[in-house]
Amino acid sequence: MEGGQIAFAAIAITLFAIGAIVAVAFHRRAERERREAMRALAAQMGFAFTEADPTLDQRFRGFRDFGRGHSRTGLHLISGETRLGGVHMRLLMGDYQYKITTSNGKSTSTTTYNMSFISVVPALRIAEELAVRSENFLDRLGAFVGFEDIDFESSEFSRRFHVKCSDRRFASDLFDPRMIEYFLESAVPEIEAQRGILLFDHGTRRWDPERFAVVLNWIDGFFARVPRHVRADRLPEDERASDPVLNPTARAGEGGAA
Repeated sequence: MEGGQIAFAAIAITLFAIGAIVAVAFHRRAERERREAMRALAAQMGFAFTEADPTLDQRFRGFRDFGRGHSRTGLHLISGETRLGGVHMRLLMGDYQYKITTSNGKSTSTTTYNMSFISVVPALRIAEELAVRSENFLDRLGAFVGFEDIDFESSEFSRRFHVKCSDRRFASDLFDPRMIEYFLESAVPEIEAQRGILLFDHGTRRWDPERFAVVLNWIDGFFARVPRHVRADRLPEDERASDPVLNPTARAGEGGAA
């Protein structure tokens, strides 16, 4: 290799190293700013803040994204008790990270995935398994070969959303005309329910800290529209008197997602 080529290679290596250092520094700064923004959000809500929890995947065992990959951990977690839509519930929200390593026999690469989520355990009993997300091409293909999701009276709702539930009657009760209208007029997160836990997210996508309040407001509207007969059947007796749908004069259900 001639002297000029050697010098050019040395400069290229130096520039690459500098770029890598700058990228790492930028990433660390962004993560630090995000951590502090989430900590401030927790303080504003009066909730607890946990910087990291490597056992989060065990809490959500069986949920779609929480069993993927390796090096799984929860980050920037906010937890507390609140009322959404008048329903008392335990809330946990924040970020989740996992990694997937692939190999072609010659080289190995690892990709890191980050997502944000909100989970709730409401006093309203939901023991069924439920999944709601936007309909996609594969869903339509599955319907063509006989793997149909639940269809509803609203053809637009059935066309736009893929709904599966272990109890079709519960799904039909939950998605009454008022709930269906709410889904059709708003930006809907993906919903998954198991073992009384409801998980809301947008797949492998991390939200800006301000986005959590937007999704919380959507969840507040979702629970506010749970039909009266579902509430009467599934709320504990000591919660019914304070429920704003079953008892419109109740004040304990006011306040929403604040």
